[in-house]
Amino acid sequence: MPNKTLGMLLREGEAALHQQGVPDAAFDARCLLAHCMQIPLPQLRLYAQDAAETAVQSRFDAMLSRRASGEPLQYILGVWEFYDCTFAVRDGVLIPRPETEYLAEQAIRLLPPGGVLYDVCAGTGCIGITAAVHRPDAQVYLFEKYPIPLETIQENIRRNGTKNAHVAACDMFDGVPDGIPLPDCIVSNPPYICTDELPTLQKEVRREPRQALDGGRDGLMFYRALSALWFPKLREGGVLLAECGEGQPRAVAALFPNAAAETDFTGTERFVTVRKTI
Repeated sequence: MPNKTLGMLLREGEAALHQQGVPDAAFDARCLLAHCMQIPLPQLRLYAQDAAETAVQSRFDAMLSRRASGEPLQYILGVWEFYDCTFAVRDGVLIPRPETEYLAEQAIRLLPPGGVLYDVCAGTGCIGITAAVHRPDAQVYLFEKYPIPLETIQENIRRNGTKNAHVAACDMFDGVPDGIPLPDCIVSNPPYICTDELPTLQKEVRREPRQALDGGRDGLMFYRALSALWFPKLREGGVLLAECGEGQPRAVAALFPNAAAETDFTGTERFVTVRKTI
């Protein structure tokens, strides 16, 4: 019997993921097959009539099984695009999401020449490193507590060739470590899910690290620390930018002086911007 074509293999993969209730099954199957073939995703359609090699079929089947089990696509691929950069992503770090690009975009725009940026609860480092790539005049400090994210940040600094990004291992509840310049801008996408809501999350989200999701009883624990320990370190005229969960921005804004809720690209309030006035 002749080998399946890659087009046939792809259709079977899509059907298998769809049958298992995987969201965006067609997109995920295309991403996985392109990854197995080591080609850019847009080129996949050019190979639809080619015979599928046995090794490609085996790799594809293994990845489909992982995805069907609920493992996030980004962990399987090991890399993900954010803004216009590529980041290593692995089990143990929060997956970069498109709405978070707003924080990077605003930091790039609002940082003064030669300014200092803090990325607090940095995860993969996607926000701060993206800003560092686009603002080589700035100095960017990425703060993280846990070993896997810290290793991932270092890898992503190397991957993106940023010489002005620096990692600082610290617990954000201890405040700003000694010896680091005061910031002109602080960005943070901290854990913000209420503890009681964690079991109700989509199974793919539950595969992400609990410490990157759990924001305490009311979801605001990390924002209180930002307000009490980090915002006071901001230079006069500086700005703090934070991502929040749906329905949270007004409560988060109430923790800061002169704060405003901002919307994401869907029109949903998701961010808080705080300008430190003299």
